[in-house]
Amino acid sequence: MVEADLIRSSLFRQHGLIACFTLRTGGVSSAPFNTLNFGEGLGDTSENTAANLESLLKLAGIPDAPHQARQIHGTNVLHCSGKGGMRDQEADSLISDQAGTTLAVRTADCLPVLLADPEAGIIAAVHAGWRGTAANIAGRTIAHMQKLGASSARMIASLGPCIGSCCFHIGEETAGALAASASDADEFIDHQQGTADLSGINHLQLQQAGLRDSNIETMQACTSCNSEMYFSFRRDHGKTGRHLAVVARPANT
Repeated sequence: MVEADLIRSSLFRQHGLIACFTLRTGGVSSAPFNTLNFGEGLGDTSENTAANLESLLKLAGIPDAPHQARQIHGTNVLHCSGKGGMRDQEADSLISDQAGTTLAVRTADCLPVLLADPEAGIIAAVHAGWRGTAANIAGRTIAHMQKLGASSARMIASLGPCIGSCCFHIGEETAGALAASASDADEFIDHQQGTADLSGINHLQLQQAGLRDSNIETMQACTSCNSEMYFSFRRDHGKTGRHLAVVARPANT
């Protein structure tokens, strides 16, 4: 459900959880980070990103800053609890089984995947670029959640905006790595055109990890195609802001 300056997951809301994906509008950052940028160390000021985060927390109804990590397109999973903030660890997947905890990942073409087992009270935020997708970071995250008591049959997932197959041009080496990431993943790769459907491959990986198709929602939007609504690393040649994908388990759940 698109609201002012963010997309909110209706699926997560049905289960008493907060999950949302930001647009690029509604913040205070100047070009080329205009305006709702959450990426640090890119050339924007820390004051701007802090103000943007404060605005998002109020808009989304989240009491505390989310846990974030240093994303490296890897497969490290970080367990989090309590009050959040930027963590000094490298991780592209964050998990929590504690009430009152908020998690977030930053994207600008990569796919954000938000996961939860509402009954077990376990949530996760995943940064799935092509390298993470090739390593099945979504499936790895689900395995970690299961160790904490989650059931894939109960899990819900929300796949946020990312670069679409219309714009995600890749070489054969990348195509081969993505094709090997899951059974039938090659169906989401057009070898003739040299493109891939990042969201489709992750959807497939979630299904093969045990999630029901009815428990997976996908925000159908290409970040590269729409410069008014989305940051895009590829479209803007690296000079752009970062979106935030947030999942929160309120303290009373």
